[in-house]
Amino acid sequence: MVSKSSSTISLITIFLIFSLAEAELFLSPSQGFGTCPRDPLQLGVCVNVLGLANVVAGDTRARPCCSAITGLANIQVADCLCFVFRPLPLVFGIDKAVRTIFFACNMVFPIGFQCPPPPVSSP
Repeated sequence: MVSKSSSTISLITIFLIFSLAEAELFLSPSQGFGTCPRDPLQLGVCVNVLGLANVVAGDTRARPCCSAITGLANIQVADCLCFVFRPLPLVFGIDKAVRTIFFACNMVFPIGFQCPPPPVSSP
């Protein structure tokens, strides 16, 4: 029997993969989204952290995600995660999701940072 949280994580991961495969906007900083020096598909492992129960600072279960964001400045990490999480149907909001990753990876969240609003599609 598959648990409800495992099914939810699987569905979110599948949704993320399809969304990233179709969304060129993640790869083009000229869309007004900011810049992310990493391939967003590499950061997809961070979606799994959002489904963990009782996440603690420095949580070892978040190690794959933390490794994927190692070497980036905190502001770059926040920017990249905003773009990765944007297409997901998050229950608690994108800013809280980004903060959860920072907490799990024992990183300092950039003061005053908020994810940029989604791009306005041109007609």
